[in-house]
Amino acid sequence: MIIDSHMHVGFRGFSADRIVEYLDRNGIDACWLLTWEEVDPAVPQDYLHLSIEDVFEAYQKCPDRILPMYAPDPSRPDAPERLRHWQRQGVRGCGELKVSLNWDSEKLDGLLRCVGELNVPLAFHMENHRACYASDSGSAADRLFARLLSTERLHGIPRAVAERAAKACPPLGARRERLRRWFPGYLLDFDGLERRLEAYPEVRFVGHGPLFWAGISEDVQPGAQYPKGEVGREGITCRLLVEHDNLYADVSGTSGFNAITRDRPFTKRFLPRFEEKILFGTDNFRLGQKEYLDSLGLSKRTYQRIYYENAMGLTGR
Repeated sequence: MIIDSHMHVGFRGFSADRIVEYLDRNGIDACWLLTWEEVDPAVPQDYLHLSIEDVFEAYQKCPDRILPMYAPDPSRPDAPERLRHWQRQGVRGCGELKVSLNWDSEKLDGLLRCVGELNVPLAFHMENHRACYASDSGSAADRLFARLLSTERLHGIPRAVAERAAKACPPLGARRERLRRWFPGYLLDFDGLERRLEAYPEVRFVGHGPLFWAGISEDVQPGAQYPKGEVGREGITCRLLVEHDNLYADVSGTSGFNAITRDRPFTKRFLPRFEEKILFGTDNFRLGQKEYLDSLGLSKRTYQRIYYENAMGLTGR
């Protein structure tokens, strides 16, 4: 049995029908379907509203294969009430919590209390602050250049090529500065996360995202979203997984895939060590996660826990 614990409808071309096709084609029994809701996104051009209504419509089409999740923006005064309402309709967890707040924000208090009361898991995304590029004009050239500057490689062109071109060509350099934005990050303080883990021991937190997974190593390259190379001294993510029974992690997305592929010997130690806390997931990114995991030659018990038992333990199904 396999459960993909991190999927979205309406993201990267995945309609409800295509999600079911993906499950069937890849021998996946079920998936968690998560929302993304921000009332006032920091960089509107990069925000993709993934609504609970769309998630629930997909769930109604295939209730035996899809487990719906919903994370209302905690900035909304009615966020706890909204989560309770949708939980009564069948929502099985709170996710994906992906908002430009620090963990210590009092705006999170009501939602975290509600999650604990409902006894559902909370899937969250951590990402560091950085400069980014986005266009709010109607110019196709601006949009393409912004995407080149914001993506490590787009259509085979490395971001470094766009950076060099901007330095060499003053008009392109001026365009780059016009497109520059400041992204404040998502839930980006580990100290605050630890305080929340301690304050809400009844909440099962499921971590994900570039900052969360960069934290497996203490020697993170400055500004690197997806650190490469061997994991030297273990970082704060490993410590938190050891010390807090209510912290879990999913290996989805580019960040999760990078984390498990950057240092194969480390991964072969890491996954069995935390086999009761790691969840398989893709985040709609077909990067070969399952093929890579299968190639590691882990024990049958470890695979059972990562592929489905941990997810089922968190949702009761």
